[in-house]
Amino acid sequence: GEAYRNRIRGERADNIEEAIRYSQAALEVRTRNAFPEQWAGTQMNLGNAYKDRIRGERAENIEKAISCYDLALEVYTRTAFPEYWARTQMNLGNAYSDCIRGERAENIEKAISCYDLALEVYTRTAFPEKWAMTQNNLANAYLDRIRGERAENLEIAIACYEVALEVYTRTAYPERWADTQNNLANAYLFRIRGERAENLEIAIAGYKLALEVRTRTAYPQYWADTQNNLAAAYSNRIRGERADNMEEAIRRCQAALEVRTRTAFPYNYVQTSFNLGLTYKELKQWQLAYDTFDNAIETLEDIRAEIVKGGDADKQKLAEDWQKLYQAMVEVCIEQKNYTAAIEYVDRSKTRNLVELLATRDLYPKGDIPQTVLDKLTDLRQNIETEQRRLEIEERNRDNFGGGTTGERSANITTAPTSPPDRSHLNQLQQQLDDLINREITPIDPDFRRTQKVQPMPFAEIQALTGENTAILEWYILSDRFLAFIVTPPTKPTGTNGETVTLWQSSKEDYNQLVNWADDYLNAYRNRTSQDWQNSLISRLQKLGEILHIKELMATIEKTAKKCDRLVLIPNRFLHLFPLHAIPISVSGGDITYLMDRFSGGVSYAPSCQLLQTANNRDRQKFSELFAIQNPTEDLEFTNLEVRRISTSFNTQTTLAKKQATKTELNSQQKTTLKTAHCHHFSCHGYFNFANPLLSALLLANCYLQPPPDPIDRSRHLPLNNNNTVDLSQCLTLGDVFTLDLVDCCWLVTLSACETGLIDILSKSDEYIGLPSGFLVAGSTNVVSSLWAVSDISTALLMIRFYEVFWEVKNVAIALNSAQNWLRNATKTKLLNWINPADKMRLNKSLEKIKDDKPFASPYYWGAFCAVGKVT
Repeated sequence: GEAYRNRIRGERADNIEEAIRYSQAALEVRTRNAFPEQWAGTQMNLGNAYKDRIRGERAENIEKAISCYDLALEVYTRTAFPEYWARTQMNLGNAYSDCIRGERAENIEKAISCYDLALEVYTRTAFPEKWAMTQNNLANAYLDRIRGERAENLEIAIACYEVALEVYTRTAYPERWADTQNNLANAYLFRIRGERAENLEIAIAGYKLALEVRTRTAYPQYWADTQNNLAAAYSNRIRGERADNMEEAIRRCQAALEVRTRTAFPYNYVQTSFNLGLTYKELKQWQLAYDTFDNAIETLEDIRAEIVKGGDADKQKLAEDWQKLYQAMVEVCIEQKNYTAAIEYVDRSKTRNLVELLATRDLYPKGDIPQTVLDKLTDLRQNIETEQRRLEIEERNRDNFGGGTTGERSANITTAPTSPPDRSHLNQLQQQLDDLINREITPIDPDFRRTQKVQPMPFAEIQALTGENTAILEWYILSDRFLAFIVTPPTKPTGTNGETVTLWQSSKEDYNQLVNWADDYLNAYRNRTSQDWQNSLISRLQKLGEILHIKELMATIEKTAKKCDRLVLIPNRFLHLFPLHAIPISVSGGDITYLMDRFSGGVSYAPSCQLLQTANNRDRQKFSELFAIQNPTEDLEFTNLEVRRISTSFNTQTTLAKKQATKTELNSQQKTTLKTAHCHHFSCHGYFNFANPLLSALLLANCYLQPPPDPIDRSRHLPLNNNNTVDLSQCLTLGDVFTLDLVDCCWLVTLSACETGLIDILSKSDEYIGLPSGFLVAGSTNVVSSLWAVSDISTALLMIRFYEVFWEVKNVAIALNSAQNWLRNATKTKLLNWINPADKMRLNKSLEKIKDDKPFASPYYWGAFCAVGKVT
């Protein structure tokens, strides 16, 4: 097994698999009882193989490695086998440093603990080289540490690097001396204590020392790494002439890019290009900044296109890590007054996040795709994943000391200069996947390609979404201000340099007010034990309108496009959580004019222009077949009335009511009524999971667990405030929604439930991951969803009226806005005259509890619901 793990010839992935197989075979005889020492040694070898493994999910492999090391330590105690114990502790520390699952902060703490333990045996006197190696690993862990005071962590890292250099001298260990000098310089680059100017000088000196050994000829990759670091130090340098420092930073970045090419080291190319672009940006060399950022973004999206199911969690966070790149590009475009390019990059940055989620869910194309094509698609994805793993391991092994932690047998790999990883096979596989999609899948499912890679959407296509009478209002939140782009139908041939799109920019004060307002709103909503949030909703929304300068934006729309009677809102980040359509525009006496009142053609929402285009391109002609879920948990009084009234208007209807509405029954309908229905109506409880959006769910029958399980499994169980516990495997989760096939017939999905329109705002990138996007991707052209915990009675009345209007106008936004306007103005008498006689008594009993003659005037009762999707 160890021979295969260290084998140079043959496929690296195959060799590691053989190493695992032989180690596992050895453990069939080398049992703990019969051969405890050999058993422990084989467990450690198996752990090493899992840590290096290319195939399978990276997170799972690291977990298996940790488990093997833990088992080995049951025999390799400090007393009986001190050296093996220390070696295993260091291996375990390395595994925790690389661990993907669990809390990152906790994993680093465990790594630090393991290194500290290893140093109890790996003393400088007894094991000087291993002592220095462990000191370096410990320093790396403190450099990345999340807990504790950042300044103190950096001081500890510096101290560890400095003592490692007492052994790693230039004469005895030149390569490791250079690696440690580079790492020490990194620590000084970020150092908080001491004089900032002096710290930067020490960092620059350290990088230059490292470059005495890390030459381009001997160690081209490490040379480029240090050149990149040195560029960052010069960009931040305080001493010397600023212009000279920036020119030096440019020179060092350009040098690094001679090795960090887009082909050989794409991720490093993005890093250095971003640094170079920022330098050009500071120097106001706008075109050079634009070109540099553009190349970086193209490369970043190529990297993202290679992410398939099983990709590492750190790759899944690529979008969040590089949101700053898109923001910098947007800022450059604005400086160039190239507003059309700015909105292209704004929309490009939004769409890519949802695409990544879909790719990691292993989404398959819709429609009648031959099984041979689906099998080929699966094979190519698996082969791409395996090749990615191979490249990841190869690159990690090339840089397993200077760039991170080191293992016991790393010296030979570290000191041997090797060529960059060969990506040609991965490129061939990716090309085969592209060819398969273009040739066999796109003609049947033209939207599938969007789930594989973000395709830039030119402004001409964005503006085409406006038709003749639609305005698009798209927000984008930067680090110190927020932007609003207004796109209206062209009144003359498309021009350039901002002539076809209007940009509005906030002040920094507006930005700060918006962030504070959002925090206050969300805190009030979360703590709504009293009626404060509900009672203050109108005044809160008024304030939001002032911060967003809604009146000013509306005036701009009216000035540039007087005929626009439809509005599409494309929020950004936390703005998705607020009912922008219900912002008060004016108050006259007791009458309030809301934003939606200004647009007779309806106000709707979209997550991005690209997904709006996808929805608009779906042609749905029929609307006669209904699939409905009705009160599956049997604790909602008015959902029965709601579904009964709505269903009478359809020629064909399938309703899973109460106990019938199980996950099993829903699954059984997937290829029949669920797939063929034109309208899907869910009248039930809903839940959004901020911690794991894929576990957001619509609750179905038999989902409550009695008694609650012990322990609670957060990946499956949802504890509720009423002491119930939900079994999410018996619910329709967002993950399930992405697998639905609604692409042929579905016109509308109505989520008549609580919080079904909430989206993930915990990261800066995954800004529209929620049930509405799931149903849009599944195939629906429109989704109606809610932004908070809604009232049962008002929701039922609103939904019934919504469908009444929809049958007349066949436009979701118009129907929803009309129903909302009707409900807020409806008196008790009007409602009782409108309802069926059979339901009048029950409605009257509920209305008696409300004192106001217009019981549902507050936006609390109607403002939560939003229309997302197709405009026309």
